[in-house]
Amino acid sequence: MRFTSSAALLFAASLVTACGGPLEEETPSPGQEAEVGGTREALGITLPPVLPCLTSSTVLAQPDGETVPYVWNCRKTGYVPVYATSNDATYGQPSCTDRFVVDVTNIGGRPSRAYVEAVPATAPTTQSACNAFFVSGDAWGIVSTTWQSIGTVSGSGVWTPPIFGLPGSCKLRFYVPDSSGSVYTKVRVTGIATQNGSTRIRVRAGAEVFEGNPC
Repeated sequence: MRFTSSAALLFAASLVTACGGPLEEETPSPGQEAEVGGTREALGITLPPVLPCLTSSTVLAQPDGETVPYVWNCRKTGYVPVYATSNDATYGQPSCTDRFVVDVTNIGGRPSRAYVEAVPATAPTTQSACNAFFVSGDAWGIVSTTWQSIGTVSGSGVWTPPIFGLPGSCKLRFYVPDSSGSVYTKVRVTGIATQNGSTRIRVRAGAEVFEGNPC
């Protein structure tokens, strides 16, 4: 049996109808902003399927997130911090629950290390106060045109006791381990910080970008 061109078209149309028609691309929910920088097609970026915090509806505006570009400054060498800090503790959105989302752009393939940091209202001055802070974060980077998972990190404040007349200090910044050896054009970091187990506080997220070209 041979199909004419008209019959073939009718047969293909019936298959599409039977299967429910073509799938539509996800669109942002009402009141949400699309990712800064254009559509996925315009950017040529491949997103993993249904991965939270990397969807086209992820908001990158305060209080839920921010986009910060790396800006070259020949007077700064070594690892230069590029970050955003949440305005308050109300961050969180449907596509990235309970997380503050930061895109560090314009990295240009320089080595970088993603991090998250708790930002308390006042600096802790005792070990117990320091240990009461907790932070958790995840990071992804774009290699060529595809998102790649960098890793996750979490931890409680690390106290350094007073020594040689210097006051004690509390480390609240944690770096996301990356054993891939990859370099990225853009990094996305998500983070949450809490105090005393349940009280959410402000959080900082970003990346330190290596710059080795002095003036």
